[in-house]
Amino acid sequence: PRQNESETTAVSTHSSQSPKRTSNLVPTMLSVLKAIEPEIIYSGYDSTVPDTSSRLMTTLNRLGGQQVISAVKWAKSLPGFRNLHLDDQMTLLQCSWLFLMSFSLGWRSYEQCNGSMLCFAPDLVINKERMKLPFMNEQCEQMLKICNEFVRLQVSYEEYLCMKVLLLLSTVPKDGLKCQAVFDEIRMTYIKELGKAIVKREENSSQNWQRFYQLTKLLDSMQEMVEGLLQICFYTFVNKTLCVEFPEMLAEIISNQIPKLKDGSVKPLLFHSK
Repeated sequence: PRQNESETTAVSTHSSQSPKRTSNLVPTMLSVLKAIEPEIIYSGYDSTVPDTSSRLMTTLNRLGGQQVISAVKWAKSLPGFRNLHLDDQMTLLQCSWLFLMSFSLGWRSYEQCNGSMLCFAPDLVINKERMKLPFMNEQCEQMLKICNEFVRLQVSYEEYLCMKVLLLLSTVPKDGLKCQAVFDEIRMTYIKELGKAIVKREENSSQNWQRFYQLTKLLDSMQEMVEGLLQICFYTFVNKTLCVEFPEMLAEIISNQIPKLKDGSVKPLLFHSK
C-alpha cells in the first residue's frame, strides 16, 4: 500500500533528528496529551443485584454519556482542535464518539486485564458470564477484537494517545469540513506525533516503518468494528421494547448520527486502500 509523501516523513524525519538541549523546557505534544487525558469515571453499577441485559446496557449508556462529556472537554484541550470552526468540532465529535469510547475501553481492558475481560469502569467489568446475556454477546465480541489488537501489537501508552486523537479525526463529511485546510494540518501534526511515539518505543529505525504500517492498519480496522457497534447501538435505541435507557446527550448525538450514516453523507479517512 502506498503512503502519501507527507505521511512518509512522519516516521523517517523523527528517527534521524537528535533532541535539542532546550527541548525539556518546552512541553512536548506527547506530554500535553498525557496531561489532558480524562480521569477514570465510575459507573455506579450495583453488582449485588442480579444482572439483566437492560440494566447492564442502561448503565453502560449512562457511563457512555458521562464519557462523551469528558471526551468533549478532552478534545477542546487538544492542541489545534479549537482552531477549527465550531461546526467542524461538533461534526468530528458526533462522528467519532463511539470510536473514542471503544478505543479507550480497549486500552483499559488491555492494561488492566490483558484483554481477557472488558473494563468499562473500575466498578463494572464485563466477564465471560455477563457476555452471555441477551444482546451483550455480539457487541462484546466486537469490543474484544479491539482489546486483542492491543495485546497482539503490545501498544505503548504514547502510541495509544496519538492513535486516539487520529480516531477523533478519522470520519468527515463527504462534502468536506468548513475549515478543511486547518483540519488537514492538524491531522498531519498528529500523524507525525504517532511517528515520534513509534520511534520512542522501537529505538530501532528498521522497525519503525513496519510499526507505523501495523498501527495505521489497526486504525483503519476500527471503522468496520465500530460500524458493527453502531448498528447494535441504533437497534437498541430505536427498539423501545428492550427497555434500554439513553442519557439525553447520547440520545441527541445518536438521533443526529443515524440519518447521516444511512444517507452516506460521511466518509472514513483511511491510511490504506482496501
